[in-house]
Amino acid sequence: MRFVPTVIQRIAAKCISNPEMDGDSCAASWVVSKHLLFLAGLLLLPALSRAAVTEWKTNPNGQVRLIAAANSVSQDGKILLGFHFKTAPGWYVYWKIPGDAGYAPTVKWEGSEGLKDQTLMWPAPTRFVLPGNITEYGYEGEVVYPVQAQVEATGQSVHVMATISYLTCNTACVPYKYTFNLDLPVGQEETDSASSDLIERFMALVPSGKSDDEVQHSAPTVVKELLPVSEAPAPPRSLSLPALLLLAFCGGIILNVMPCVLPVLSIKLLGLVQQSGRANSLIARNSLLSAAGIITSFLGLGAIAVAAKEGGRAVGWGIQFQNPVFVMFLAVVVFMFALNLWGVFEIGMPRIFGHFATTYGQKETPTAQFMSGLFATLLATPCSAPFLGTAMGFALTQSSGTIMVAFAVAGTGMALPYLTLAAFPSSLGWLPRPGFWMVRLKMFFGLILAGTTVWLLWVFFQQVRSTPQEPFDESRIQTILAEGRPVLVDVTADWCVTCKYNERFVLGSGAIKEALQKKNVVIMRADWTKRDETIRLYLAKFGRSGIPFYAFYEPGKTPVTLSEFLTKGQVLDVLNKP
Repeated sequence: MRFVPTVIQRIAAKCISNPEMDGDSCAASWVVSKHLLFLAGLLLLPALSRAAVTEWKTNPNGQVRLIAAANSVSQDGKILLGFHFKTAPGWYVYWKIPGDAGYAPTVKWEGSEGLKDQTLMWPAPTRFVLPGNITEYGYEGEVVYPVQAQVEATGQSVHVMATISYLTCNTACVPYKYTFNLDLPVGQEETDSASSDLIERFMALVPSGKSDDEVQHSAPTVVKELLPVSEAPAPPRSLSLPALLLLAFCGGIILNVMPCVLPVLSIKLLGLVQQSGRANSLIARNSLLSAAGIITSFLGLGAIAVAAKEGGRAVGWGIQFQNPVFVMFLAVVVFMFALNLWGVFEIGMPRIFGHFATTYGQKETPTAQFMSGLFATLLATPCSAPFLGTAMGFALTQSSGTIMVAFAVAGTGMALPYLTLAAFPSSLGWLPRPGFWMVRLKMFFGLILAGTTVWLLWVFFQQVRSTPQEPFDESRIQTILAEGRPVLVDVTADWCVTCKYNERFVLGSGAIKEALQKKNVVIMRADWTKRDETIRLYLAKFGRSGIPFYAFYEPGKTPVTLSEFLTKGQVLDVLNKP
């Protein structure tokens, strides 16, 4: 833009130094120059407006983008970037030391070219004091995390590829992960004044010469109250690691008696009966192998959850049942088990299925017993159990290590009956010895598995049908509450056996129907049979990642969450609570 004052100076100098030019000539020169300047401005407008910023990544809790202080690489090779956050009212992101809960943003630079020595900087935070005297440190409203970096080689252009993972919280916490790309060419440095000023403003807030303890001590305090129902629910805010592991362990134990594992229980019960009268050492070995299969499968699920989270994908308990291919595969395998129990092996099915069905629960080889534990977990995951939903929902917002530990402990809980049997193998002595009566028992259990196959096929066709499901609209809750009517949100899915049990025997019972009608309650069902990001985010607000899930709303009150496994007494207590 230096040519602009140069042109103006030359016209003025010519008019002053040349006495032969009259006023009309000077005026004409100004008019021509004005049009030329206007035309030049149009030509240069794209270059002048080219700001080194990315598009906003927006979610219900705020937005974030990557910005650069300059549009090109500077001569000294220094690069100044910033992650620019704007949070929704009441929501905040974390400082490098989050406090009693949460985790700090992390950035990965894989895929960047020509960039090195990236340093993420932390402006002085605010101290948030939440109900229960929970203290956290972070930023609410607008913040920029400055990043100082260096060019690898002088005169080299830079491609920035940054993946940021962060947690945004209020009375609930929601994890997000976004990848940004930014190109900074070599050339005359053009400062983007808006971005530069913004980054510099927050760089000035980065504490200098203070320890982290001093920064925490001097941070301004904001007392956070629970938001009204219209803005956010009130789930459990945080869990200590011991509390998280205790809930995961108890949830794993309870998972053994959930309706989801009925097909597994039928096969395992048959396997236990077959072991009756065997040597205690053999019983102990088989039990330990089954337990190892369960724990290994939980670790596998944990690894998949970590990989999905690192890849920016939705994670949750049992979401593999939202995949029609997985459901059909499971239906074929379960049907093979049923045929195996009925003694049908001559059909022309793939050998891998026949061998797997024959091996599972029917032989005493180490592989057979280990695989039985794997499959037990596979069929147990469609539904959550009491405590397990809370534990896994919170664990999936934590670090990868915490996720893996939580899954391992939950697997240990589910494997506890087999671990107990391994410790006391003589307890099988009360079971009758194998005999002809087992043939009828196998036929009965085969019928259970055939019924499971029919259910899985029904789920499959529900998922692939062309007609959409009615979408879940959370805003309707506030509309109904404004009318003075309570709302019961029921997050369900066709593949969730516990959901169907609750709907049939609890919510569908005469006493509960009468109580709901008397209180004029509106039941809103959110169908999670297929993948639905809106429902996942709704569950995340309550710190949950699996279903069934129930939340009861009343006008002017904080929503109440119910247990995954409903009872009539529990529902009536919530409905009749003053």
